[in-house]
Amino acid sequence: MSLRETMIRHRLVINKLRLRPHTWKEIDNFLMQESEIQEYKLSVSQRTFQRDIDDIFALYGIEIENDQSTKRYQIRSHDEQDHRYLEAFDVFSLLKMGGNRTTDVSFEKRRPQGTEHLYGLLHAIRNRVQITFQYHKFYEARSETRKVEPYALKEARNRWYLLCHDVGKQALRLFGIDRMSGLEFTKKKFTKPNELDIENIFHSSFGIILPEVGQKVEEVTLSFSSFQGKYVKSLPLHESQEIVEDNEKELVITLRIYITHDFIMELLSFGRDVKAIAPPSLAKILTDSYQSAYKQYN
Repeated sequence: MSLRETMIRHRLVINKLRLRPHTWKEIDNFLMQESEIQEYKLSVSQRTFQRDIDDIFALYGIEIENDQSTKRYQIRSHDEQDHRYLEAFDVFSLLKMGGNRTTDVSFEKRRPQGTEHLYGLLHAIRNRVQITFQYHKFYEARSETRKVEPYALKEARNRWYLLCHDVGKQALRLFGIDRMSGLEFTKKKFTKPNELDIENIFHSSFGIILPEVGQKVEEVTLSFSSFQGKYVKSLPLHESQEIVEDNEKELVITLRIYITHDFIMELLSFGRDVKAIAPPSLAKILTDSYQSAYKQYN
């Protein structure tokens, strides 16, 4: 059995189960039909199919389970991370379909730096190994050596960040991997705190900026133009987003979120298409920013 046939079968099975759960008999019949259509040997035994399930999870992070009550195979999808695995699989399939080089798919030319560190960082996270690296802040002339205990990788706005315990500062820190260099692994192991809940840390944050000490989550009310509102509905600003009003004139939403610099910059990017209704302090921040920008041209 060739690698090509295995990859084609993986893709067929994943896309089939995304539609709805299927019994083994339905899957077997489907693969036999595809074997005739595509002229590949795609039909396999149920034992081999079980190995496929293990391989699909190992390769793509997509978990297929057999519901014993219905005797049907289905894709396990309970949270946002499961959806991201499917999204990554879609991109991978798109690249394979287009071949090694294609003009049919146009990717953004600007690419984030530091992605070469992702594999090594994930290795250190899973094996609980302290690491050292040189870190160069944007506003400083020189880099400095950091020793950290890596906890998790966090993606935000097409950039990757490392959430870790800074040994020197004795504090939880986020480091942009695009500013790292000289990554090295130490032989010292560490224990990850049991009380550390990675998802909860960012639950009420817009991006990767952690709230200041004592800062509280606030209820934010925003009014978008009807046109911009369509985009905000299709790609919510935050998981807490709720629609208060939606008509031909405006979209009004509420968020429960920390008001941080990255959130403010996101709102400013909408220009006149957004108005901060509450809290008043947020409206003042936006007003002051617009006035400051206006003064630069007068």
